[in-house]
Amino acid sequence: MQAQKIYSAQQRLERYTDIYNLEYNDDGMQGKLDKTGAQFKPNATLDCGWGRLIFGQTFDEHSEIIDQLTQEKSSCRDIAIYVRDHHVLLGLAPELLFLDPSDTYRLWLHMYKMPKRRSRAFRIRMLADLKDARAINRVCRSCGMMEAPPEKILENQMTRVFSYYLAERIDDNRVIGTISGIDHKLAFNDPTNGASFWCLSVDPEARTKGVGRALVREVAEHYIARGRDYLDLSVMHDNKRAKNLYRSLGFRRVPIFTVKRRNAVNRKLYLGGPRG
Repeated sequence: MQAQKIYSAQQRLERYTDIYNLEYNDDGMQGKLDKTGAQFKPNATLDCGWGRLIFGQTFDEHSEIIDQLTQEKSSCRDIAIYVRDHHVLLGLAPELLFLDPSDTYRLWLHMYKMPKRRSRAFRIRMLADLKDARAINRVCRSCGMMEAPPEKILENQMTRVFSYYLAERIDDNRVIGTISGIDHKLAFNDPTNGASFWCLSVDPEARTKGVGRALVREVAEHYIARGRDYLDLSVMHDNKRAKNLYRSLGFRRVPIFTVKRRNAVNRKLYLGGPRG
């Protein structure tokens, strides 16, 4: 049994380190390959409504990532994650890009422990309609987070790549929390078989104990059911409360960084605070 656990851990480590060592097909047009020969989508991006996720490991050249970030829409927040040699990328466009002051945490889903009990004060359910999408924006707004067009949220939910969940109080059906999951395998045929979640938000004016934890658990269990290997998240370096929550659930910090474009939305992140 112990030998099997060690072998499984070695396999997971190989998948993790292989993420930056993939090669093109001979014709260069059919997507990149992992060691098993599985193809994955090159130059993969996802429109989340509040901005795009740019999966840096699917780009062969840093110049292509720079081109993508140059196309960022006004009042949006594009995020390049899993960038190979992020220091090189920043050196190529220091006037345009900056290293986001956030940390990446990962939960290996085989280590997830099911809760002994669940709250009876609220329920977790998937987004169903535009009303729910507007409720998501309301919660995000209450937390000072970016909003997305409700129609885009609903459109994304109609795919299997995105999974939007809401926490809803049982007594009055008020939406008090939200989280969105992204399936990397379905997004670009991720050879490391991963997933991530974004925009965890709990309404500070209607905060109920355990909402954030329950939302993270729901997403983790969703991707366990899909057979994914791990779940990633990005959190600001000084958000101690959130980090304590993630660590208590088994997440551990990994050396993965995010790169963003210098713009009005991100200004306080690279200047250290707002300037008049």
